[in-house]
Amino acid sequence: MFSKNTTYLLVSLIAQVIFGTSCKKFTDVGNPEAQLERNSVFSSNATAVGAQLSIYAQMESNGLAYNMIITPGVTADEFTSLGTTAAAIDLATNNLTADNITTYSFWTNFYRYIYQANALIEGVEKSTVVSSEIKQQLIGEAKFTRAFCYFYLVNLFGDVPITKSTDYKTNESITRSPVTEVYDFIIADLVEAISLLSSNYLSPSNVAITERVRPNKAAASALLARVYLYTGKWAEAETESSKVIGASTTYSLNSNLNNSFLKNNSEAIWQLMPVTPGYNSYPGSQLVTKLTPTVVSVDTNFVKSFRASDNRKSAWIQPLTVSGKTYFLPNKYKIGQNVTPITEYTVILRLSEQYLIRAEARAKLNNIVGGTGDLNAVRVRAGLPALTGLTQASLTDSVQVERKYELFAEFADRWLNLKRTGTVNQVMAPLKGSSWSSADQLYPIPLVEINRNSKLTQNPGY
Repeated sequence: MFSKNTTYLLVSLIAQVIFGTSCKKFTDVGNPEAQLERNSVFSSNATAVGAQLSIYAQMESNGLAYNMIITPGVTADEFTSLGTTAAAIDLATNNLTADNITTYSFWTNFYRYIYQANALIEGVEKSTVVSSEIKQQLIGEAKFTRAFCYFYLVNLFGDVPITKSTDYKTNESITRSPVTEVYDFIIADLVEAISLLSSNYLSPSNVAITERVRPNKAAASALLARVYLYTGKWAEAETESSKVIGASTTYSLNSNLNNSFLKNNSEAIWQLMPVTPGYNSYPGSQLVTKLTPTVVSVDTNFVKSFRASDNRKSAWIQPLTVSGKTYFLPNKYKIGQNVTPITEYTVILRLSEQYLIRAEARAKLNNIVGGTGDLNAVRVRAGLPALTGLTQASLTDSVQVERKYELFAEFADRWLNLKRTGTVNQVMAPLKGSSWSSADQLYPIPLVEINRNSKLTQNPGY
């Protein structure tokens, strides 16, 4: 079993040794003393595993999932911004600049995790002490982590640099790679990860456990299915999502929507374990409140658009009235701060998305019966009637409708899906008015990075 008091103390200390307590820029590799200390990290199985676990711990303690809910949710049509900082106002009014601290944090955090994954791959490959079994699993996890980060970077920023090592001479003058090349790199990493990762969820000592916090083969297949969907590889998307859906002894949709974000629930494919004292999930710690919300509320028109019999509205949106004003809060995570015992983990990948991926892929492959069945698995669970008699076009459209309500307020899915399907201008222009430009689909490349590396170019409109 994972013990948060011991395991995450270990990985926190390891993170400080191998990766440093901060990262000035994604090309930073640290001083020679840090390099020597890094070598010692890979002198045992336990510390090598701890190095990988530290990346997950940082993702959670940095609030990665929370920030990926809030910022793209404001950029899209999910949330009304209540923030009063300059960065929040610029985001809400589509007035982003290249020095916006909010979008810059995505760049720095994702590249920090990529750098750490590269360092781990290099470290375990060189180690003569780490066992072959542990090496295989860790390289699989590191490549999964790297692919995961690049998926969001390429979708938020477009063309991005691909860093494959910790060599500062290479990284300090690297150029942006085209989106197609980034996706090819992601796919290659995930295909290899699937071949290396265990089918089981593993403890820090590589024993099979029920905690779903270390990625396994199914997690890599789930992410790969999404990547194939985004790149129009329909048959491949169907294959990978089927691997996950077919593992029915491990994964199944919860009949009760309120259970979908509990720790280790049957719908969870990959979760992050809480690491901050007093928190269950990081998103829940920030979103659950009885006070006047100060960051976001679910957009009123978004709330009104739910169909009457859709149970996701009552299960996953919480009305809150303060001083006579009603706000609608995302309520997928239901546990706030200082509540014990821990019952919720941060969800990164879950099963319902795989049904929607396969439904869309099957629609594109003209398997209308199979695609309709997958779509109805999600609809019926939500309290909606099953659909029949769909055409290829109506099935495809219906899948997009269900993604909107099933995956809202989850790791930027709505924002990325609007762009993927080419409907972002159609949806956003009426909402944002004259402040909307097609160039707003991508966030700006951080100015500080362009100043450090003259070979980095800026996105149009910035």
